[in-house]
Amino acid sequence: MNTPLFSSHSERLIALKSTRVDFAVQVLLGHYLEPLGVNPFTAYVNTLKPFPSPEVESSRTLFDETLAWVEKQNLPTYTQGSSNLFSKRYSFAAEDRLKALDLIAFEKIVIAVVVSLTEEPAIDLAPRTLRPLTVEDIHGALKVHVPSVDPDGVYLTSFVEDGHGKRLVSSSEGLIEYLLGHFENDVIPYHSKGSHQGVFTVPFSGEDRYLHPQLITSHLNDLVIRIVPDFLG
Repeated sequence: MNTPLFSSHSERLIALKSTRVDFAVQVLLGHYLEPLGVNPFTAYVNTLKPFPSPEVESSRTLFDETLAWVEKQNLPTYTQGSSNLFSKRYSFAAEDRLKALDLIAFEKIVIAVVVSLTEEPAIDLAPRTLRPLTVEDIHGALKVHVPSVDPDGVYLTSFVEDGHGKRLVSSSEGLIEYLLGHFENDVIPYHSKGSHQGVFTVPFSGEDRYLHPQLITSHLNDLVIRIVPDFLG
């Protein structure tokens, strides 16, 4: 993007804390976990029942676990041996343990997320929904925050692999319609890094020549952070 939406990490964090807690947790977890290749929705904190039982008592995604600590405004202290990280729900098998992230490292990540969101000015932990919106609402917000970008010429295109390493277009939507579709379902979309999505100037294209000259997928999170606070009820 020619002009960054945020001038510093602290400015971005303050703006993020004006959004909604579920989205804020996902953004911060993405910062820590995406470089490791860990998906917080498909990796789990599994905890055994009290000794001597070998059964798993609880199993929560890394996202749900982190969100719970933020909502409690408390910091975790995990016990190795009774809890660990796994790729399968309710498993405690050694072969299912996460290889890219261990329990102590995850504990430090959760602490960092909790501290970031609960330090003053703290994020609002109350349930918040997106108000009814129109195309004009989103168009106006985009023009305020990215005035140099024509929102009618931005398309978010998703891809799948055909099994032979070739990318195929699976969907393509104008940015305004894409955002409105999520907001109408009370969902604040998060955009992870990777080749599964791209921002283009024409729909249903995966050609580099049609990549948007100002926006890439990672910019969309900052854009959402900017516009969402005005849309929350």
